[in-house]
Amino acid sequence: MKCLIDGDILVYECAFAGEYVDEETGEKVAKPFDDVKEVFEQRLREIEDQCWANEPSHIFLTGDEHLLKMVNKERKRDGEEPLCYHPNFRIEVAKSVPYKNRKSTKPYHYHNLRAWIWATYSPTIAWGCEADDLLAVYQDTEEFTTIICSRDKDLRQVPGMQFSWECGAQPAWGPLRVEEVGELALPKPNKLVGSGLKFFFSQVITGDKVDTIPGLPRGGPTLAFKTLGGLSTEKEMYDAVARLYEEKLGEGWETYLEEQINLLWMVREMDEEGLPVLYRPPE
Repeated sequence: MKCLIDGDILVYECAFAGEYVDEETGEKVAKPFDDVKEVFEQRLREIEDQCWANEPSHIFLTGDEHLLKMVNKERKRDGEEPLCYHPNFRIEVAKSVPYKNRKSTKPYHYHNLRAWIWATYSPTIAWGCEADDLLAVYQDTEEFTTIICSRDKDLRQVPGMQFSWECGAQPAWGPLRVEEVGELALPKPNKLVGSGLKFFFSQVITGDKVDTIPGLPRGGPTLAFKTLGGLSTEKEMYDAVARLYEEKLGEGWETYLEEQINLLWMVREMDEEGLPVLYRPPE
């Protein structure tokens, strides 16, 4: 068993653990970087232990300009052509609302930790997409020899073994096997939980507020559960969601549906140029 580690989320957690607020001055103080490295290594060991890992973990990071400089410096030293920066494809896909249009504050040791992980663990860098997408690309859905390790619920649409580690008040989830069709539950009127294709298509209805993906106007969890709960194939789910979009939006609904699907779909393969292949609707 090999852990596929969502390095983006783990870096944020460990880097935030490397700073505190001084009680007297109220100012934010950064701990020594060695403390942050120790937290990361300890967290990684804990995840591997809980997932029965017997092979070194495979860590994934989303590429940015900082990592690109380091990668190209090494490529130049090896006599290789430099890489060109490709932004996340979802930025271009998002026409209705800018993708992840939110303010985010990076902790003090954020870039330091990513640079150290790159030099120490030889992670795979996602260019043109996100680390989450590569977790889905690398996931073994047949032999079940890999396990996706992330706190991002969006990845629960991907079949195979999955694990979310405990973080603060958020409990651990798994290790569990996600089936392709998956399941949906509505424990509370505004609380929808699920996995597999059912969870993916439920998000096409509800959207994702965290990533500023609007979804279907007035498409809440209850509607998603009623629409998808009793369905059992991808075509049934796609057709049911398409009918909702057509009924509510009228002219132009196909273009808007395609936008929402490609924003929410975790990429499963890359093309010959190493760029993500978007969702293919069932025939």
